[in-house]
Amino acid sequence: MRTEVKYQIAECKVQNTRWAYGLLVCCMLFAVCCVLSSCATTGTVGASSVVRSEPQQAPTEGPIELPQAIGPIASPVPVEEPLPGGAIDWSGKTVRAKGTGVLDPGNTNKAQARLMAERAATVVAQRNLLEIIKGVRIDSETKVQNFMTDYDVVYQHVDGIVKGARQRGPAKYDSIAGTVDVELECDLYGADGVENALTPILAPNGPGGDVSASSLSPQAREFLRQYSGLVFDGGNTGLKPALFPKIYDESGNLLLDTREYMKYSGQPGAYAVQFVGALDQILTRPEFAKQPLVLKVKEMRGKLGADIVLGRGDVDKVKWLKDGFKFLMDAGRILVKLVL
Repeated sequence: MRTEVKYQIAECKVQNTRWAYGLLVCCMLFAVCCVLSSCATTGTVGASSVVRSEPQQAPTEGPIELPQAIGPIASPVPVEEPLPGGAIDWSGKTVRAKGTGVLDPGNTNKAQARLMAERAATVVAQRNLLEIIKGVRIDSETKVQNFMTDYDVVYQHVDGIVKGARQRGPAKYDSIAGTVDVELECDLYGADGVENALTPILAPNGPGGDVSASSLSPQAREFLRQYSGLVFDGGNTGLKPALFPKIYDESGNLLLDTREYMKYSGQPGAYAVQFVGALDQILTRPEFAKQPLVLKVKEMRGKLGADIVLGRGDVDKVKWLKDGFKFLMDAGRILVKLVL
C-alpha cells in the first residue's frame, strides 16, 4: 500500500514538472515575440540595421568641406589648337603668336637695323595675336570676334590685352636670313586674360544668385563629400574646347551653361574649366586621392562642336550641377579630357 502511494506521488511530481516546463517554454516564446515586435517598431535588432523602404536623404544643414583650389594643371599631353601665326594652348591657358621682321639691308647701322626689325616683328606678332584671340570659342555658337563686333567695350579690352602681351623669351636674330622673330603670349583666363574682356557683357552687374555653401542641394553636398572633382572624357567624339562649354542630355535639354559661372563669380576665374589631353598622370596627383567622377561624353554638338552631350545613364549623376558647379570651377576641379 505504501509503495503504491509512493508511485502515485512520484507520478504527480513528474506531471507537475512537465507542466512547469511547458509553462516556462510558453513564457519564453511570449517574451521573444515581444522583443521582435519592439525591434520591428524601432527599426533595429541588436546591432543589425533594418533596411527601410523610404529613401534616406543627405542632411541639408551643417558645415560642408568645400573643394580646395588645385591650381593650373600641366597636362602631360598638351591640348593645342594650331592657327596661322600661332596657337591656342587650351591646356596651358594661353594664346601665342609669332611675328617676323626683316632687317633693312641699306641701313649701315646694324644695331639700329636690328632694333627696327624687332619692332616690326612685334607689330606683326600683335596683329597675329589679335586674329587668334578673335577665333577663341566662347561656346559652341559664339567666338570672341562676335562679341568684339557687337560690343565696343569688349573690343577695347581685347585691344588692351594685345598691346600688353608679354614676350616669350628674347627675340631671335637670324643673321643669314636677315630676320628677327618675336613671340608674344597672353592668358585665356584671369584678370589679364581673354575671359576678363567678356566680363562687362557676361557679368555686367557683378555676382548674382545665392551660391553659398548653405544653399547647396542634398545631391550637391553628397557629391562634394564623395568625389574630388568632375571629369568629362571627350574620347574620340571630336569635341572642341571653348571658354564656356555647355552640357546637354541626348534630348537636347540644357543641363548646364558654364557661362553662368561669370554671373555667379562676377570676375574671371583663374582656372575655370581645365582641358587635359590625358588622365592617368593627372589622377595620380594628391589632390585626386579621392577619385573624381569621370563621365564619358556621348557626342559633341553645336555649330562649333563645343557642346558636351551626356548619355541617359549619366544625366542623373549630375543633376546637382546648377548649384554646385561654381565651387568646382573656383577650385579648378572641372576637367575636360580631349585630344585635338
